[in-house]
Amino acid sequence: MKTFVILTRRADGAAEDFKRLAKPEVLHVWQGFADGIVRAVHGLAAGPGAAFELESATFEEARDYIEALPYVKENLLHVQYCALKPFSDYERLVSA
Repeated sequence: MKTFVILTRRADGAAEDFKRLAKPEVLHVWQGFADGIVRAVHGLAAGPGAAFELESATFEEARDYIEALPYVKENLLHVQYCALKPFSDYERLVSA
């Protein structure tokens, strides 16, 4: 299952908390790449935050990975999930 996740910084997040957790956060993301759940990570052009592309067996697995991120565990980020499904409208092209 593919899941997109948008993480944006909470306005009340203290800079010192982000600094303190930066290394554990990056290590968790790196481990996600190594484990195959993280397929891509991008920064947000609109401001502080990131967009994750995850691949997992279930949505719950993707959610558990994100919930284990140090910044998320410390409630420093807003999290928005978008679980995806295969796009099936191409069938209309051949069935018409």
